Amino acid sequence: MPSAARGQRVWVLDGVPYRATPPGAHYYPGIRAHAYVGETLPEILQVYASKPYSYARWIEDEINGVRGPGARAAPKTPTAMQLSGAKAIATAYKSGYRGILLGDDMGCGKTGTAVLAAKAICHLGGGDTILITVDRPAQITIGAWRDAIASFGGDGGFRWLIMSPDQLKKLLGKNGQPKHVFAVVINDEAQQFRHITTQRTQYMRRINKLSSPPQQAPFVLSVTATPGHHPGEYTYLSSLLAQIHGERPQQWADLGARLAQMGLPLEPGWEKGKWQWTADAKESTTTQNQAVTRVRRWMENTNPPVLLHRDAPWGPAPLDGLPVEFTPAQWASYHQDWGEFRAEMRLARTGQDTARGRAALMRFRQKASLLRAPQTAELVAATVERGYQVLVAVELTTTAAAPVADLLEEQGLGVSRIFGGGDLETERMSFQVGRNPVVVFNTTSAINLQAREMFADGTRASATPRIGFFHQPRYSGIAARQTIGRAHRDGQVCPWSVIYSADTVEEDAARTMINRLVVTSTSVNGDTSALGAISKLFGADWLPDSFFE
Repeated sequence: MPSAARGQRVWVLDGVPYRATPPGAHYYPGIRAHAYVGETLPEILQVYASKPYSYARWIEDEINGVRGPGARAAPKTPTAMQLSGAKAIATAYKSGYRGILLGDDMGCGKTGTAVLAAKAICHLGGGDTILITVDRPAQITIGAWRDAIASFGGDGGFRWLIMSPDQLKKLLGKNGQPKHVFAVVINDEAQQFRHITTQRTQYMRRINKLSSPPQQAPFVLSVTATPGHHPGEYTYLSSLLAQIHGERPQQWADLGARLAQMGLPLEPGWEKGKWQWTADAKESTTTQNQAVTRVRRWMENTNPPVLLHRDAPWGPAPLDGLPVEFTPAQWASYHQDWGEFRAEMRLARTGQDTARGRAALMRFRQKASLLRAPQTAELVAATVERGYQVLVAVELTTTAAAPVADLLEEQGLGVSRIFGGGDLETERMSFQVGRNPVVVFNTTSAINLQAREMFADGTRASATPRIGFFHQPRYSGIAARQTIGRAHRDGQVCPWSVIYSADTVEEDAARTMINRLVVTSTSVNGDTSALGAISKLFGADWLPDSFFE
């Protein structure tokens, strides 16, 4: 362990390269990090200085016994929605509930609501430690939460820790139990913990003490507008659901099994630990919506409610479909043997590169998206000429993101690439301030691409209206709804279109995506009115308006 003499301080360093350790930085096994001990931090090491609310700063503060300075940002005035939301969360805490699902629409300011609520809970309960888990990419999301804490009245004198799920293991001791006690835990984009078998979920469950009685566990804010594709994926809410029903957390540890016992149309999936809709439920969106509505009402009907959802005051994002008809030559390429297609399109071989079973479906999606890249680029360029900044959402990189970005740049358009690594925040800011009129991205959550975003220094993003295109329809309704919320937020309307190749596997993907969008919206009682027209386009099992009344 590093130790400081009188007049000295320990600086725990972040991001120091092992192969080219700069002078003065030393690795300490006791903290599993590099550190510097001295009176002042040398200029050469300042780039590695710990940032407020990071794990490096958390350890640094513990070693020195003195907290370092907090973050600073231009102040923001909480909206009426954020203030009322924080009050509702604090009321749930005072009523003895172990947590709440904060499911406001994307862009309604859930981050600010959660920050205000966490501070209120610490004031009420006397706690002073708050953990925030964020979604990828951490280099963007951690900074966004740090700025939010600073802008909404500062840290309040409490100890805050912001981590990605991949870092959570650092909070566990050798016995697998938490090393730290937190008064409040904010799980941002909580749907990332929906799969019980993943390590990140197992770490989260231990740190959130989901197996313990409510009074021995932190108060957990699960923040997401997309809880899951079905109630069996609400695993991070299992202990809260147990509390609602007056049962022990262990009785709900296998959430899917408990829900199936209660009559929900769920059955074990093909992968161990996962649950899925029954065969009958898969064929009926009506059955699915009835099931998610039942679980939602459990949380809405408590006193006070432990589900907080408010629709965006500016309305749902307009959404439509844009089918693309292949030419005879494109059809020939689409049906071409995968090996020949890859060679013709100069695609590198990856992994086993097979084209059987599920892989075959992926290959056809790759073919369709690559063949359509010129049409998408042409549409995007025309939309920029009409005075918009354009978002292009993709899932795959080599056969979707890269070719579309390349074609746009060949036309002289600046493109921000939020995919494939690199300095993603710099790419994001280039789009936000208008230097690049187009962004191609595969990050579905936790980044802001809307017009007039307020930055930490008080300046704002460009006011140019945004339009979004799904170059690739996804099978995931969660990913689709999160993607739409990247620019349709904070009072800014961003219309979206789903581009797909007609009569191909992409049309099936688009149909699945729309059906699942309906279910994910219904799970938090969200506004589904904008999905009516596009669901009819794909022949979806659409519900009558009376179902939502």
